[in-house]
Amino acid sequence: FNPKAGFSYTFNTPLIGGNATHRIYGSIAMSHREPERNNFTDNGSYPAPKAEQLMDYELGYTYTGEAVRFGANFYYMDYKDQFVQTGAKSDIGENLTTNIPKSYRLGIEMQLGIDVMPWLTLEANTAISRNRLKDFDEVVEDWDAADGIRTIHYDHSTLAFSPSYITNAFARFHYQGLQAVWHTGMVSRQYLDNTQNRDRSLPSYEVSNFNVSYTLPCQCTLGLKEAVFSLSLNNIFNKRYATNGWVYSAIYESGGHSENNRYYQIGFVPMAGFTVQGGVTLRF
Repeated sequence: FNPKAGFSYTFNTPLIGGNATHRIYGSIAMSHREPERNNFTDNGSYPAPKAEQLMDYELGYTYTGEAVRFGANFYYMDYKDQFVQTGAKSDIGENLTTNIPKSYRLGIEMQLGIDVMPWLTLEANTAISRNRLKDFDEVVEDWDAADGIRTIHYDHSTLAFSPSYITNAFARFHYQGLQAVWHTGMVSRQYLDNTQNRDRSLPSYEVSNFNVSYTLPCQCTLGLKEAVFSLSLNNIFNKRYATNGWVYSAIYESGGHSENNRYYQIGFVPMAGFTVQGGVTLRF
């Protein structure tokens, strides 16, 4: 049972040479996510899994003028029994997930577009969020303990793989069949587990790309309507960064690794450096 309700109100205001359109909207929505098969088969000593429930509250505003566009969307995602990795592992070493009673995502999404010239558009969007677990119990290996594990409680902790901000900026040049886009994206630090420890995290990164294409109209007897020639320059500044990874940590106090100075192994999934790609698209 996933009920949803919302409203949308649109009105116009006069501008020189036209009108500006304003829109205010809001919604409340419930959704559920059923457990996956391995939540049952690999759950170890955890209780039987329950469906994850989300209550999503959103309120937003958009403005569309002759040359300027703006939008802001506030959201609060209230989770009940969200599936989260706790640090516990199955018999074959896979990370286990269990239902966490309370967690949430709170944030704002904003976008802005400006037509500077008929041939030049500047755009930007950003998402700023706070992503938290409440009353979270981590299960970590303790090499000195008789049963080999230790449970550590956190009143609040940041959700893994949940950056606090994501920002993108675009400069678009468009003239007849020629289009060129400069894109710069920034992503903040992401934690690899739910303990909010900087040692076990992916550093923030920034990457820039440039894409250019030219569309050539054709009137050919073979039925070819147009040809599009494209060139992509990716990661122009050859930044070294990773968008994913894994971590293993353990407590070994007799060996000098306390809870605040754990033994850990960390792996990154690196992204490609500077690359060039060209292409030709034929449309019939």
